[in-house]
Amino acid sequence: MVDVPDSAAAAEPEQAGLLDRAELAVRADVPAFVVDLVIDAGLLAPRGNGSEGECFGADDVEILAAARALVGEGVAIEEMAALAMRHVTNVENLIDDAIDLLKRHIKRDSPDRDALVASVNRLVPVATKLVVGHFERTLWARAMARVADAPAIAAGAILVRTRRLDRRVDPLAVYASAGADRLRSVWLRPGHGVGLAAIGEVESIEPSGEDRFSAASAARAVLAARIRRDGPPEGPAPVLVGGFSFAPSRQAAGNDSQPPRPNDGEDPRRGPSWRGFGDCRTVLPELTVIDREDGTWVLAATRVGPDGDEAAAGAALEQRLAAFEAEPLPAAAGRAGWTAASVDCGRDDHCERTASTVACRSTPAPAECGRDDHYEALVSEAVAAIGRGALHKVVLARTLMLDRGLDVVEVLDRLRQRNPACATFAFSVGETTFLGATPEELVALDGSRLQTVALAGTAPRGDSSETDERLAAGLLASAKNRSEHRFVVDGITAALTGLGLVDPAPAEPGLMRLNSVQHLHTPITAEVQRRRTGASDMDVLRVAGVLHPTAAVGGAPTGAALEFIARHEGFDRGWYAAPVGWCDLDGNGEMGVALRCALTGPEGACLFAGAGVVAGSRPAEELAETAYKLRALLDAIDGR
Repeated sequence: MVDVPDSAAAAEPEQAGLLDRAELAVRADVPAFVVDLVIDAGLLAPRGNGSEGECFGADDVEILAAARALVGEGVAIEEMAALAMRHVTNVENLIDDAIDLLKRHIKRDSPDRDALVASVNRLVPVATKLVVGHFERTLWARAMARVADAPAIAAGAILVRTRRLDRRVDPLAVYASAGADRLRSVWLRPGHGVGLAAIGEVESIEPSGEDRFSAASAARAVLAARIRRDGPPEGPAPVLVGGFSFAPSRQAAGNDSQPPRPNDGEDPRRGPSWRGFGDCRTVLPELTVIDREDGTWVLAATRVGPDGDEAAAGAALEQRLAAFEAEPLPAAAGRAGWTAASVDCGRDDHCERTASTVACRSTPAPAECGRDDHYEALVSEAVAAIGRGALHKVVLARTLMLDRGLDVVEVLDRLRQRNPACATFAFSVGETTFLGATPEELVALDGSRLQTVALAGTAPRGDSSETDERLAAGLLASAKNRSEHRFVVDGITAALTGLGLVDPAPAEPGLMRLNSVQHLHTPITAEVQRRRTGASDMDVLRVAGVLHPTAAVGGAPTGAALEFIARHEGFDRGWYAAPVGWCDLDGNGEMGVALRCALTGPEGACLFAGAGVVAGSRPAEELAETAYKLRALLDAIDGR
């Protein structure tokens, strides 16, 4: 028999008592997905993650047993996980503040390390007892005060009823029929045979800050667990619609000392007002109409009331669906066209003024693009920064202001007809609408299959087939455009590598030809790992956060490019060049990059366009590129 040292003998029982996830679930008598949710929420952390895998101990079993007890009393585990995630976030911030406080106190009394350790050992238990005692007393008092008004267990659930219509309905007509007092959005992919309209708001997910994508993803998972679906299995899943900001509000202001972005109404001089849009706003609609190959589907959603009466909620949904089916929807096209009043073009000399209108030429050549001194100077400054090695590429945007709002439905109808390969979109908050027709798909996710595209490098379309082919050949051969495109391909591939297997991208880019411009185009696909068991599932929102911003809209390296944009561009991008689209409650969906777009309201419209700047970029040519891109929307506005 071999003698075992005391230290090893002492460690042996501890190691023997460690559990993996499956064993932990069995010991605590909870389903495996509950273990995943509690770990995702941050309430449990593995003790090790090395060659032996994750390890958990007896105290972790006690935590899960407590969770099981709450579930046994009627608390939904998904709602408990959402509350726990909020708790973890706030506690971590509180702990950081407490540590700073302890460090200041301890360092003042003694710089000796042993004394510091002794002080920590004394103070941490005392502080913990104070915090836990306060939490327990407050929870007890408030719970007892509210117990008489406790809602039924079913309260908080959301019912969604799905029905296939016996006729085809144009989603744009549904969007057009909604009043300005309701949130409304539309997403049209004519080339894919898919369209979606969303009206009203049952639930909204509105995280802010750098973690807005992962927070929205986690909230999507928790919301999905609250949904009670009623409909045929072949019907579409309930969807969230909306988008994200290009940068968090404080970052968009230029630096952390700046005030929030203009959507808070505090700094209108910085450009268009994004009030009501925020860092993220994704909405579960009251009514969703999805037109696809197998017909038109309508989904109606509502909350179960405080009394927990699901029958009453279901009856309300039936009334809503019946009213929709009986409603004679107006045609989406054929309405009166928009007529421009006057356009404040700044120094954009390509516009020809008449007595009461300003009509932009349908084919602005480089010499006619205007002497936008600010933009050209900005490009020159970026080229100089690239020459100093501060960055490799930066995408710089500019705006064009119209002093009258757009006829939104008419513009959308023209955009979808002229750009069937694009995603035509609109998101309306009150009388303000963000609309466009983007050629750039950031990510489409269906199960584990992911699709994205690298789109960078631009040339105009020609007036004849010969000119068009010459411009296309020039774009494919352009060292500047190919360099700009390669930054995008490499950035997307690097980001996706962390998610799973990335399929080999084509060695040579192809062309995407649109109505007024053509781009270098490289499709990229990948397989990603999907868990579908909680807040850490890799859904389309989380993937969008991994990819955004690509070098096609930000630059490379990303951090340096975003800092340059925030300090020099001069306006808040808001949702421009950011992910917009839809995500179903199973995590699948499609997010596009908001390009060829405008923000419009009763007082006017703001159009956005940008160009990628790399070594060798020429300011006049970059300005010309923005004019080509603006032309796509301007032509739809004036009907050319």
